[in-house]
Amino acid sequence: MPQLDISTFPSQLFWLLICFLALYVILAYIAVPKITQVLEKRQDIIEEKINKASADREQAENLLADYEATLAKARDIAQQNLKSNIQVTNAEIVNKQKDFLDKLNEHLHLMEQNLYRARLEATSEISFVATDVANEILLKLTGHPYSPDDFPQGKEEPICL
Repeated sequence: MPQLDISTFPSQLFWLLICFLALYVILAYIAVPKITQVLEKRQDIIEEKINKASADREQAENLLADYEATLAKARDIAQQNLKSNIQVTNAEIVNKQKDFLDKLNEHLHLMEQNLYRARLEATSEISFVATDVANEILLKLTGHPYSPDDFPQGKEEPICL
């Protein structure tokens, strides 16, 4: 075997050293810097994306907080509007009830006046009606007609109904 021949060891060591040096130089100055550069770019991109994601997350949290604040404010305004509408509606109901009661009382007063007038008319006509009825009864009982002058004329007092 030629590899074990001692006379070829110095030339083998020489070429071994040249090959290792050439490989070392190629790796140290060409391949490793490119690999390092790619890894650094990758790390920078990853850090940039992480920073952007953090900023986007913070922005989303701020937007969510603004949304929740706006929603709470809208709820408060809606509650205030509801309370205001309830108060206005209650005031309108009270006013309409008052108007209705006023009209009802007015109508009741008119009806009481009409009833009072009807009572007065009835009491004023009752003596004439009583005279006519008495005359008719006497006519049927006695067969003799009587005139209103035949009946005693007393003090007329209104009859309360």
